[in-house]
Amino acid sequence: MLPIRLEIKNFLPYRTPDPIRFEGVHLACLTGANGAGKSSLLDAITWALWGKARAKRDEDLVHLGQQDMYVQLDFEQEGQLYRVIRRRTRRQRGGGTLDLLVQDSETQFNLISEPNVRATQARIDSLLRLDYDTFCNSAFLQQGKADAFTTKTPRERKQILSDILGLAQWEQYEAAVKEQLKAIESEVKVFELRLQEIEGELAREAGLQVALVEAERAEAEARHILQAAETRLKEYEHAPKEMLDARERLNEVNRRLAEHQHEANDVQRTIGYHQERAAIYAAVLVAREEIEHGYAALHTARAADHALADKLRELGEFDKQQHELEMTLQAERAELENECGRYEERIKRLEQTLQRGGDTGIEQVQAEVQELQALEQAREVLRVQTGQLGEERAELEATNRALHSEMLNLKDRLDRLQSTEEAICPLCGQPLDAAHRAELLEQLTLEGTQRGDTYRANKKRIETVVEEVRAGKQQVNETEVELKRLQPLMERLGALQAQVDQAQEAARQLKAEQSGLQQVRDLMAKDDYGHVTRAQLQKLEARRAEIGYDRDSHDAARQQLETYREYERRYYELDTAAKELPNTQTLLQEGLLRLERLEKGMAEDQQAITNLQEEIARLQIQVEEYTARSEEVTTLRTAADSAYHRLVNARQELDALEKLRLRKAEIALRAEQKRYDHALYEELRLAFGKNGIPAMMIETAIPELESAANVLLSRMTSGRMNLRFTTQREKITGGMAETLDIEIADELGTRSYELYSGGEAFRIDFAIRVALSQLLARRAGAHLRTLFIDEGFGTQDADGRDRLVEAITAIQEDFDMILVITHIDELRDSFPVHIVVDKTPDGSRVVVR
Repeated sequence: MLPIRLEIKNFLPYRTPDPIRFEGVHLACLTGANGAGKSSLLDAITWALWGKARAKRDEDLVHLGQQDMYVQLDFEQEGQLYRVIRRRTRRQRGGGTLDLLVQDSETQFNLISEPNVRATQARIDSLLRLDYDTFCNSAFLQQGKADAFTTKTPRERKQILSDILGLAQWEQYEAAVKEQLKAIESEVKVFELRLQEIEGELAREAGLQVALVEAERAEAEARHILQAAETRLKEYEHAPKEMLDARERLNEVNRRLAEHQHEANDVQRTIGYHQERAAIYAAVLVAREEIEHGYAALHTARAADHALADKLRELGEFDKQQHELEMTLQAERAELENECGRYEERIKRLEQTLQRGGDTGIEQVQAEVQELQALEQAREVLRVQTGQLGEERAELEATNRALHSEMLNLKDRLDRLQSTEEAICPLCGQPLDAAHRAELLEQLTLEGTQRGDTYRANKKRIETVVEEVRAGKQQVNETEVELKRLQPLMERLGALQAQVDQAQEAARQLKAEQSGLQQVRDLMAKDDYGHVTRAQLQKLEARRAEIGYDRDSHDAARQQLETYREYERRYYELDTAAKELPNTQTLLQEGLLRLERLEKGMAEDQQAITNLQEEIARLQIQVEEYTARSEEVTTLRTAADSAYHRLVNARQELDALEKLRLRKAEIALRAEQKRYDHALYEELRLAFGKNGIPAMMIETAIPELESAANVLLSRMTSGRMNLRFTTQREKITGGMAETLDIEIADELGTRSYELYSGGEAFRIDFAIRVALSQLLARRAGAHLRTLFIDEGFGTQDADGRDRLVEAITAIQEDFDMILVITHIDELRDSFPVHIVVDKTPDGSRVVVR
């Protein structure tokens, strides 16, 4: 996993910093004041990928006072670019989301998340081939945990190494085998108990043979008695069916009688309805002449009403047009009044603008802005000078490191030359006389003195540069405080200049607006508007007089219409009576004939009911006799079945004993097989135990870990120190004990880890920790491309820190990116890229330099 871009919001000390881009970063130093949020950046990475960080709860990661947070991480895995976005909210009951995206050939990110967060997390783990714990133990050297392996007891070290090698699965295998052994032992016990039970069952065979003979005799006698009773039952077996048929016929006739009765009632109601309608139609036909005369008078009155209504509608149209023209004229005057209001409003605003554009104090603000701009230019010059001093310091420190190495080399050559009296030069192997020795000693001493003078002069200059840089930074910080006033002053200056410009423009517009207002008021005073509308109103009055509408004539026509309005309904009733009376009389006659047929059918149904009731009474006697004989047969059949069941049971029990003999042989064979399986699983238990395969795997991993750690330790100590892991030690009582001790060898001999100083112990911790990381990554099947070192270097002296930096530099080719977190300023210049974290009132900020 190689991080490419990190974007965070409301995460721990961060609000909304600019995205952090890691492209091109190979070896970098993450630096900043304590508490600024250096380690929080790595927490953001682990929380985005696994939803885990140093905090116990996700809610503790949300920036104080905020409700929502999210982290977006773009990373490269096996040549493919992925993006993971994790969000969390405190709102309501809280909740979170997780999205996984992949970049396609067109550099677009496409969603590949699973249906839920748990499944998406499993996909990320599979993609990375690392879970959170494996990451923290390999790619992430967390603060304060470099000695998490070396300070443990030998037993705990073996457990850590066991976890790294994934040996927990062998404990699971051993546990599974133990469970299987318990199951096999339980099955063998069950088989033995079952065999004892079978032996007891087989002892009952003689008694079962006697019971079988008695059951056969009783079953034959019961069957003979049953057959005689069944013969007597057949004499009346027809009675129940015939009784059922007779009752079904009776029910059918009763149903048909009820239907006829219901239908006759309906026919009687229909006859009454037709008789009533025929009487109504006859009464209407008697008044035919009166109805026709009234209907003709109605038509005459309606024609007169329609003619006068047309004239009234035309008059209403004229009224509507007149109202619209009057409303138009009012609207034209209202528009003039609105225009006056708009003029007055604009004049009021212009007068207010003139008042605001008075004495603004713009000259004083301009003077302050110019003064601060000059101060800003001075700050930039000071920053450049401070940066140049920093470069000078880096060059001097690099020169001093080279001079220190050269002086050590010269001292070594002087010591070797002074300690030998032989005629052969120990430095070059050439012949060496006294004069040449003295000359060579003088030359080497002079070179050492010159380099020492240069070294001391450089060191003094470095101290001066450090003080100048500190003073420069302090001055820049003080200037920064003063310059915070610049932007608000510039904004205020812009606002004041805008007020002045607006006042000048308002004075020009005011005269024009006042002139326009007076012109509109003059038009309203003279009614000098709406000329076209006024002419249209005069024409409309002339046309209105030409209509000739008489309201009295119209009222008389309406009265006549109301008087004869009833005859329209009576005329329609007359027409209906003339058409419907013949049909009604025909339907009445048909109803009377239908009622006569129904009454005849009901009489026939009543006679059939009487006959069926007599037949049912006769069959009832036969059914009762059948029931008595059937109960007798049922009792005898039960007795016969019982005798048969006893016979079957006796035979089944004897058959079961025969099957038990076969089952006994089968169970004995299976028990023997289980005993064989028990022996095999006992061998597996020993193989999966801590002294079996896991012990062999630890023995093979220790040389690999020891070799990798010694390579790093040698780089940090110039080959002065190396370590060795011992897995066995002699007991005081004799024999060997399993252990995992760390022995360190240097120029003073071999000692245990606990006897080394803090700085030396840290070098040992660091070497073992990085070696463990590489071992864990290889064992997990992941390529360890990124190494995060969140560890203090305060326990190291200057030389030790240099060695650690050299070691980190030496392993940089093993990783695509190494990120070292530290707050020690002296270490910054040891790394080519600086990721600087600054704490501000608006949350921490990150800058890559």
